[in-house]
Amino acid sequence: MFRTYFTNKLLWIGLGLISLLACIFTFAFMGSTVNPIPKELPIGIVLEDNGVQLPNGEELNLGKKFGEQIKNNETSSVEWISFKTEKDALEGMKNKEVYGMLILPKDLSKNVYSLLTNTPTKPDINIYINEGMNMTGANVASQITTGVISQFSQQVQDQLFNTIDEIKAPISSDLAKSLANPISVTTEKINPIGENSANGNTPALFTQLLWLTTFFSSMILFTIVNKVTGGKWSLTSISSQLLSGALFVTSISIIILLLTEKLLNVSIPNSSDMLLLMIFTGLCFFFIQNALLNWVGYLAAPLIIMLFFFSMPVLTMAPEMLPSITRDWLYSWVPFRFSVEAFRDFLFFKKEIFEEGIGMLGIIGLSSLLVMVLAILKPAKKTKGITEKKRKTAVV
Repeated sequence: MFRTYFTNKLLWIGLGLISLLACIFTFAFMGSTVNPIPKELPIGIVLEDNGVQLPNGEELNLGKKFGEQIKNNETSSVEWISFKTEKDALEGMKNKEVYGMLILPKDLSKNVYSLLTNTPTKPDINIYINEGMNMTGANVASQITTGVISQFSQQVQDQLFNTIDEIKAPISSDLAKSLANPISVTTEKINPIGENSANGNTPALFTQLLWLTTFFSSMILFTIVNKVTGGKWSLTSISSQLLSGALFVTSISIIILLLTEKLLNVSIPNSSDMLLLMIFTGLCFFFIQNALLNWVGYLAAPLIIMLFFFSMPVLTMAPEMLPSITRDWLYSWVPFRFSVEAFRDFLFFKKEIFEEGIGMLGIIGLSSLLVMVLAILKPAKKTKGITEKKRKTAVV
């Protein structure tokens, strides 16, 4: 028996299939996220420094010098985007153009030079972090901006010491304290994620919940329609599928919303709008899934699941931190991406749910609905009974 068991072809075929699945799932869950490296991460900068006239007639403009230094040391990991004013910068953050922002004020050089006078005023640089855009990207932007300002502060310190050496001025204890940290930094979070938001990942979590529960709903309803109609699609069967799908999606959305808001205390700005957004998203998912099922049949189920496995891990990452192949060939078109963006706009950026129309997800959903309805043109499969009857007739 032992020998018979291990010579069974099914055992080795099963081992091969499991090995293939192990490879697929490893790449799906870890391939794109195990070593995230930022590439052209957009960070904004506002250089408002007016400079200052020194006693020797020279002009000191640290803001301009800082801008030139960033341009000369530009790397592939960061894309510095210039804004004219702080107001423009904040508007850019609202429109999700940048993950972070550096504001160098108008009196930067003036206040730096004042540290050597009898009326010192410590300069202050503002850092804004666009937390709601993506938590991973925001954390990286925070590290980059903090590091850049720390390096700049060290350069300012060295320049002030050189100036003191040139004029041979004595260093008091107060001056020494000021020179130890010549620039203060104020960091502020813009579009904050709030409490109980799964570290900013609630948009991805809502997307996962809706896709999975809608998938099981689609499979149940597809099976029922197949049994009732024998695989023959008509306007009546499609209408029944759509009506029952709307019922399932609405029920799912209500249950998820009640559990997450009332029991898990997830921060949701407006419950009724959130429910409408969830129903809209769930219906779009339902149309996508059933467009595949109505035309391909149960073979579409593995495709739907594989799409889920490959897409979900990358949705919590900033797209600028994904490998090029993942960003161009997966992230750029998957419907989950547009769902996550819609939930993020509503939950963190306080936008109206249809402020910019139905969006790409709505277009994909409507297109899928059309494909789903066109299944009535699909030729019906010949049943075994009909085939047998024709065979007997042919024999007679």
